[in-house]
Amino acid sequence: MKFLYYKKQNYHGGMTFLIKGLSLFVLSTSLFAMESLDDKSLQNITGQAGADLSLKVSLNHDSNANFLCEDLLYCRLALSLNNRYHDGTQDTYDAQGNRIPSPTGRKQWLVMKGIQGTVNIQEIKLDGEDVIYNGVSHAAIKLGFNPTKPIEFRNVGFQSLSIETDTCTESGANCSTGSNNLPGYLTPATPYGGSGFDANKERGFIGVNMNGNLSLTGNIKIFSCGTAHPRC
Repeated sequence: MKFLYYKKQNYHGGMTFLIKGLSLFVLSTSLFAMESLDDKSLQNITGQAGADLSLKVSLNHDSNANFLCEDLLYCRLALSLNNRYHDGTQDTYDAQGNRIPSPTGRKQWLVMKGIQGTVNIQEIKLDGEDVIYNGVSHAAIKLGFNPTKPIEFRNVGFQSLSIETDTCTESGANCSTGSNNLPGYLTPATPYGGSGFDANKERGFIGVNMNGNLSLTGNIKIFSCGTAHPRC
């Protein structure tokens, strides 16, 4: 029994020490606060060298930048411009001459089919540097580029472009009701046949495909400024 009582006392003492330690930790951390720094204060801050950043963005591509899409309906980008409808006979105009589309028509969409692309930014150097403007030194963020590591563009674009119109039932001519309403951008895919350039690609009247390297040199400096700067 004495042994158990002794262990209980040690456990209680350990918990008391832990609680006191936590209290001191909370008390010490509450003394810290964020303070703003002006340009002069920033110049007095020292640190390590900058960092090299890289970023690779890939859309509907495999590891070799080849088009990869399991369902062509969901590899599209569609735009509906100015509420354009297929029937404009019921449109009206306000006092300023602006057209007010009538909801009697069905929306038309500009659909980019087979959208894809890979952009690889191999290296951007992030550093800090002072900028002198009107005799005043400003702390600036410096972004540098390596001309031997260009930005790579691989198969960036879309396979075909077309104008698609919503499909609706007779009871919902403006696609607001009905059970068979289908947005134009979800029009079933109709690929070309054969074995030519357009084989197995969706029907459309134009396509864009870009491959190349963009080599940049120089740097960009970003700094804060006051009312003395003409663009602030």
